[in-house]
Amino acid sequence: MKKKLFFGLFVISLMLMLIPLTSSAKTYGGEFNSVNKDPNGNYYTCQWIYDEASKTLYVEGYGDLAEYSAGSFPWEKYREKAEHVVVEEGIATIGKRGFASHSNVKDYQLPSTLKKINMRAFEYNHSLEEITIPGNVENMQDQAFLDCKKLRKVVFEEGVGAIGCYIFGNTPALEEVYVYGKNTIISRMRSNDSDGVWFRGLKDFSKLTVYCYEGTNADKYFTKDIYTITNWAQDWDGNEKTQTFAKKENSMTAGGYTLNVEYLTD
Repeated sequence: MKKKLFFGLFVISLMLMLIPLTSSAKTYGGEFNSVNKDPNGNYYTCQWIYDEASKTLYVEGYGDLAEYSAGSFPWEKYREKAEHVVVEEGIATIGKRGFASHSNVKDYQLPSTLKKINMRAFEYNHSLEEITIPGNVENMQDQAFLDCKKLRKVVFEEGVGAIGCYIFGNTPALEEVYVYGKNTIISRMRSNDSDGVWFRGLKDFSKLTVYCYEGTNADKYFTKDIYTITNWAQDWDGNEKTQTFAKKENSMTAGGYTLNVEYLTD
């Protein structure tokens, strides 16, 4: 009887050994250089950490992040696995295409130390749904959310300094854009042979509403300039400075689109 019991337990043990155990979630990470140097002339070291359990990518360190593209990110192996991104305090600039092609990221948490977001920073984030740009950002460059297919809501907090052109190219799900800055400047520049209208490529404006304060630069842009300015090289105050491109209808007037604008109240 004892031999049979022993043999049975032995067989069960072997069977259990053959069943693959569910691997526990792991954390991965590495180091990379900031663009900035310390007083000794050495580049500041930044770190990235990917938490498999929460599918969250953390980026921490000091200074400016470099320009990246798909295939060159320090965390490249986890770029398409991350669903959330947290940029920690200390980071001052997101470089050109800094988080481009992070196709499964749904949201970003950005720090109070962030001062600049370079062009195309979040392009091709096909799962991104909402994002808030903190008020400490002094300059957000062009085409930031290009081809973000699921982007529904974007908030530019009070204090955001300047926002570039063609920010929301090809964002068909866009429903709400808030510009809380009473002094936020919106660029009228055209950076290529097409206009720099914020919403170029959007075909259905029936679901989109933009919110701003009446009488602000944003108000002037959304209610007037977005339908008329097609040829500025650079302009902050509504006066044409340089005729870089020939005048022509822009995407708003050519499409007969009307932007729904609602005013914020204190």
